[in-house]
Amino acid sequence: MNSKPEEGWIANLLEHAEQEALFVDGRSFTYAEIAAGAIATADRLRAVGAEEGDLVAVMASPSVGGVVLIHALLDRRIVMLPINARLTEAEQIAVLAQAGPRFLIIGPEVDDQKAKRLAKAARCGLIVLSSTAEGLHSPLVAPAVSLPKLEAGVALILMTSGTTGRPKAAMLTLANLIASASASNQLLGVDSKDRWLLCLPLFHIAGLSILLRSALAGTSVALQDGFDANRVADAFEVARITCVSFVATMLDQVIELRGDTPPPASLRLILLGGGPASATLLRRAEFLSYPVAPTYGLTEAASQVATRPPSKYLSARPDDLAGGLVPLPGIEIRIMDASGKMMTEGGPGEIQVRGRIVMMGYRDDLPATKKAIQTGWLSTGDIGELDRRGRLRVFDRRTDLIISGGENIYPAEIESVLTGHPDIEEVGVVGCPDSKFGARPLAFIVMRSGRSLDRPELGSFCRERLAGFKIPVDFIEMASLPRTASGKLRRQALIIPS
Repeated sequence: MNSKPEEGWIANLLEHAEQEALFVDGRSFTYAEIAAGAIATADRLRAVGAEEGDLVAVMASPSVGGVVLIHALLDRRIVMLPINARLTEAEQIAVLAQAGPRFLIIGPEVDDQKAKRLAKAARCGLIVLSSTAEGLHSPLVAPAVSLPKLEAGVALILMTSGTTGRPKAAMLTLANLIASASASNQLLGVDSKDRWLLCLPLFHIAGLSILLRSALAGTSVALQDGFDANRVADAFEVARITCVSFVATMLDQVIELRGDTPPPASLRLILLGGGPASATLLRRAEFLSYPVAPTYGLTEAASQVATRPPSKYLSARPDDLAGGLVPLPGIEIRIMDASGKMMTEGGPGEIQVRGRIVMMGYRDDLPATKKAIQTGWLSTGDIGELDRRGRLRVFDRRTDLIISGGENIYPAEIESVLTGHPDIEEVGVVGCPDSKFGARPLAFIVMRSGRSLDRPELGSFCRERLAGFKIPVDFIEMASLPRTASGKLRRQALIIPS
């Protein structure tokens, strides 16, 4: 298995030339076919001026052409910035303006006029992606002037919101991605007949990781454009799916659809991440023999950090369904107390991670990088503990983070939008429990004197400025917000209506 970035990424594909790489809508593509498409795409990128170290933004639905493009970018060391298709156009423009890509590559499903508006706002070249393995069409807009190259080794930039509401650009190297994929394969095991179902978006690290793990192992990926419980259930039965990555709400929908029918014998692994799953869901999955592997990870660590393989899950005590996560091979985890000292005995504290999976840092944000990474240790801000065997139990995600259906939502971003409303004086946003999505944002509002709260109008205001998953599920009016003596908002004091 080739795992050296300097040897060229496409070499990994050619090691498994005759094996199935992709299965899409009943059609199979070998690694040789994908590699040929990637080479042709890489040549077209070079022809239009995309070079090693350039930043290229990509906004496209999952497709054969999109997979080919990813492999081409990795091979030619062109840095990819996936754009979240669920964001509003205004949010996408803000990301592009902050990132400053040399090119924007869009899928054929993106409206031409919108694509041109995005490229114009970003002052970058525009390229249309083919939906097949053919690669790229001709550029629609001339490329931008020469821009500074990114640091050597950076392969992927993913935007991850900070507590200030301003997105941070996490820089992951190809070495990070290979280390994560290799360690995951080692922990979870690989069967030569594996076929991963990829129904997650490719603008998240979880979806991208499936492609990388499979490429290194020479296994297959069954590609679906987005999650649909009916399509997933059908694929379980007819497409010989052996592995799938879900967030909790996806697993819940599939189980509800299938009822008491156990999973097919071919299904050996459900990697369950994107935030904590309820004990009720885990117990039902266990009762029906779904091979669930709860996992903990984060973008800054290239996806997985610790996972409990299904064999461990099935033997877990009913009251310990959230514990027993095994660190990936080569990954160190420690727990720090509030004073910054490592905890040597059990008890909750901040989870810190060290290993080859830890990102290079945040682009153009040295203070944030120094705060996040010290002496190689990544401070996650998440709360957990280690048992005597060194296995992880996660209690809570980042202090202010709301995880809704696998999407990360930071309250500060929503607060920033709502405080721009002329009738609003103050806003505090927290997550409220939701049986379907795990959590939804809830906004507590202090109106300006003489103004009244209009829920439908505030909802419309948010829809124009925020992605749908970020819109508060409700707006609660308050006379004032609870704050500390220094004026900081005390979110824990915001009482969620029962």
